[in-house]
Amino acid sequence: MFLRKLTVILLPLAMLAVLCLLMPLFFSLSWFFGGLFIGLLLGVLLALLLPLAGATRLREPFAWLLWIPATVILLILLYQYLCSIGVGGGLPVLRLLVLPADAHGSFFAAAESAFAAFMLTFSIRTGRGI
Repeated sequence: MFLRKLTVILLPLAMLAVLCLLMPLFFSLSWFFGGLFIGLLLGVLLALLLPLAGATRLREPFAWLLWIPATVILLILLYQYLCSIGVGGGLPVLRLLVLPADAHGSFFAAAESAFAAFMLTFSIRTGRGI
């Protein structure tokens, strides 16, 4: 029982330390890929923290459906990357999804990829997978 309590206390702190060590490395890559990689890492770490928080159900009946919104978010990220390198961007409605090429765009890409990684990891962990 003591080891489980120690794991619940120390594992999130270790994950936070790893995230803080990798953040400068990822944000030094480029404005898009830095945010993308840090968001993917953050989403996976958050989904893996769920069992520590007490979410121990192994089978969630509709968790496998989370791959649908995760796929939509990943397609949006692909479109945003294509617009950042100058390909695409011709459709007026999709211009709302284009990110600014600065730190703010990097934060948006990080948030979007964190949501996608969280949903995919949770879907694989608790549902039937993809």
